[in-house]
Amino acid sequence: MLNITHIINRVGTGDAFSAGLIYGLLHYKDEQAMDFASAACALKHTVPGDVNTVSLENILSLMKGDTSGAIKR
Repeated sequence: MLNITHIINRVGTGDAFSAGLIYGLLHYKDEQAMDFASAACALKHTVPGDVNTVSLENILSLMKGDTSGAIKR
């Protein structure tokens, strides 16, 4: 379980989850789609504002277990 500390902004996390789930269902099987949506949502907590500006690479990295918190921009 990933513990999120130092939340920057929660606004838009539901949208990030929904968009991540739609993207995930188009590209992955069900469980991986949920993992994608969850990673997108978790990373959105680290971004100020209501738009998720993390990259696909960041989401895939978190899905693979990289919890270093390093966002590549």
